Amino acid sequence: TSTTPSVGLASESSSSVYIPNMDSVKLPIASVEVFRCMRCARSAEATSTDDLSVLGMVRIAYNLYYCEHCAKMVGYK
Repeated sequence: TSTTPSVGLASESSSSVYIPNMDSVKLPIASVEVFRCMRCARSAEATSTDDLSVLGMVRIAYNLYYCEHCAKMVGYK
């Protein structure tokens, strides 16, 4: 009788081996948004994970923004 050595991570005696696939991996999804100043209509494009202050935009309320220039002009910043 000839025996073949088993090579690999799982031995023949193990009942089940978990092999992950890409269907089980959940990656965070970043959406692209356009932020527009409500005073001068200046716009900036960013992903949902970007910081607004780096883009030069100031959030006034939900979905309402000023650019930094207009925020200073109206006394908000």
